[in-house]
Formats: sequence, structure tokens, C-alpha cells
Amino acid sequence: KRADMVVSVHPLCQDLPLKILNQLDSHGASREKGRETPFVTVVTDLGGAHPTWFNDGVDKCFVPSDVLKKAALDRNVKESKIVQYGLPIRRGFWRFGADFAEEPEEQNEEEEIQGVHHKPTIRAELGLKDMPTVLIVGGGDGMGGIIAQAQAVGKRLQKLASSSGTSYQMVVVCGNNKAAQSTLSPPQTQWGSDIEVNVQGFVNNMDEYMRASDILVTKAGPGTIAEASICGLPCILSSFLPGQEEGNVPYVVENGFGCYQGEPEGIANTVEEWFARGGMLEKMRNDALIAARPDATLDIARDLADMVLARKDELKKSGKMVAMPPPPGAPKELMYGQGPF
Repeated sequence: KRADMVVSVHPLCQDLPLKILNQLDSHGASREKGRETPFVTVVTDLGGAHPTWFNDGVDKCFVPSDVLKKAALDRNVKESKIVQYGLPIRRGFWRFGADFAEEPEEQNEEEEIQGVHHKPTIRAELGLKDMPTVLIVGGGDGMGGIIAQAQAVGKRLQKLASSSGTSYQMVVVCGNNKAAQSTLSPPQTQWGSDIEVNVQGFVNNMDEYMRASDILVTKAGPGTIAEASICGLPCILSSFLPGQEEGNVPYVVENGFGCYQGEPEGIANTVEEWFARGGMLEKMRNDALIAARPDATLDIARDLADMVLARKDELKKSGKMVAMPPPPGAPKELMYGQGPF
């Protein structure tokens, strides 16, 4: 049983898979030509990408940013093959109602903000207080010095609360790092009386925690940055993996919704400064929303579906589509088409 389409979401899965498809579709005659099966690359990096992502032999190359469109062009991918929608992200970050509406761009944005994305409502549903909130995350494994970051930010928020008379809240998502979760929770850590601290392990509703927050402290992962921009959430980037994540730092800085601070005290200083200057936070929130691409996942999926259907129509017209026997238990009249072989 052959695939109707191959979609690559990894930088090492262009060159070799294309050669294999050439060999399969040409019945072993060549590894350089003869491919008929559609092949698409969906680049899942954001501000920088390894050159192996880009191969002009693909039918389409989906890129999330201007930087990566230029990278694709620099690697000789034809502009006609490059499609720029944004980074595909999980369903919780899609535009409200986009998964049900035929025309997601016609959604009522004001209704969305005042409805399921209303910050005080989300905070109440999460059991959080309705007050200025910092969210600190360390990925699924809770890495990146999350303990030191939380301790520095918590101490600074306590000081800021005592001097300003305003209460603050910090949410720390430790992922699978149970040691960090235990260390940051009472009785091992006693937080000040003027701040609220909520320490979580692994969560499946990160979209809600992001929408409940005012500042995000995170490593420079592309998915988290794209999700934060959709939520209008200013970012303090605390670390990055050399290579593919390094370019995500200028992406955030140049788009105006965050900065890089590699040390816990620097992170705490930035949190204090941003909360002290409310106008700065609001501007960064607006800049994040400008950079956001909440429809990217569905836009990419629609294009992929259109390509598959167009290919099936082409095969049907050419007489190459072979009717396969129905699957076990299916009605006898059910037949489905499957590739050229």
C-alpha cells in the first residue's frame, strides 16, 4: 500500500526520501528522477534552520517566517514552491472557532477576547488569582535552570509587591521534573505573603496558562515562541540550543515582543522593569499579536488536502488509479483508489 503524499517535518528527511521515491516510482530505473508521489516539506523551525531543510526537488516547501523564506531561496528552492503561512501549532492555540468554521478569518475577534480568551475568566478556571502573572516554563522535562529562575523571580516579585502595594503571581510549570516541582513547593520553599505562587508538573493545557499570564520566561523553542505570540504574551528567553534555536532570539527581539536574558538575576530584573512600565508590556503584547499566525496549521492542512485530491483526480483521468478491494468488514460496494501501483 503506497502513500498518497509524503510530508517531511524533519531537516534530515528531504534528500534521501526523495531519492527513494524516485526509485520506487520509476520501478528502480533511477534515484534522480521519475517521482510521481507528491512530496512536501513543512519547516518546523522559526528564526533559523539547517540547510538540509531545503531541497528544490520537493513540490512545496512551507516556511513560517521571512527569515526562512530567504533561507529557502538561498538554497535554490524556487519561489513558486515556497508557501509562507506560519508555524504549525497544537489545536489549543488555533484561532477560536477556526477548527469548525469554513472561513476562520471571519471570526468575531472581540467576541473571542471577551469569551473563552478572557484573562480573568481563564485565571478563575485554573484556580489562579486575578493579578499580574509571570509564567515560567522549562519544556516537557522542566530543564533550563527553572529552579534558580523561579527563586530569583519570586524573590524580586516579593520585593516589588512590598514596595508598590501591588500583589503579583508566579506560575511555574516544571514538566516531568518532579525534583524541581518538589523543591519549589512548600515546605521546601516558603514564598512571601505578598505573592501567589502556583507550581505545576506536566500540563496539557499550556494554552490556558499562557493566556492567563502577562510575561513568559522560556527557552527559545520555536513552538513555544509561536504559541506565545498567538496569546499576545511577551517573552523573556532564558536559553537556546546552539544551531537551530539561536535564530529564534533575534526573531523575538526584532518583532518587538521580548528579549534574551541568560541569568536568573537578569530575568528577575527584566520582570520587575516590565511590570513597572505597563505601557511597555502593552506594546509588546500588541507586537506579539502582529507576529502571530493562528491559522497556520489549518492553512497548511488545507493545502496538503488540495494537493492530494488534485493528484487523485489526475490519476483518475489518466487511468492510473487502481481500484483496491474494500477493507475487511466494509460494504462490498465500497472501493477506494490508491496511488499509481
